[in-house]
Amino acid sequence: MYPGRSLKPGNTVWRTGAQTGCILGGATESNKGLRIRILQAQPKGVDGPIGGVFQILDAGDNKHAEFLAPLLGKTADADTVLGTIRRAHPSCVNIVNTNLLFVEEPRLVDNTHASAGDFLQ
Repeated sequence: MYPGRSLKPGNTVWRTGAQTGCILGGATESNKGLRIRILQAQPKGVDGPIGGVFQILDAGDNKHAEFLAPLLGKTADADTVLGTIRRAHPSCVNIVNTNLLFVEEPRLVDNTHASAGDFLQ
């Protein structure tokens, strides 16, 4: 692999969307190993940051991991994540943009009537 080359698969959240409760994974070097559980459905075709709040399950193995460590296990939104990583890397794009994440695990239960609180413990 060449440095800086994208790992993005063709199945990013931007292309596929994602249902509430899904676990999303990082699709590039900048968010490699990142895992989040979304608490709001993400429609396909919507570019930009993930909408709503999500749980950060794993900061991954990337240049932002140490800065995300305080957020592990907590709920956050895209603005919080961006603010956190930009303290150290001011010009970085948001690592939770829909074109930088893929659905790692689909929701495991029928969440049709679930709310964000159903996933928080």
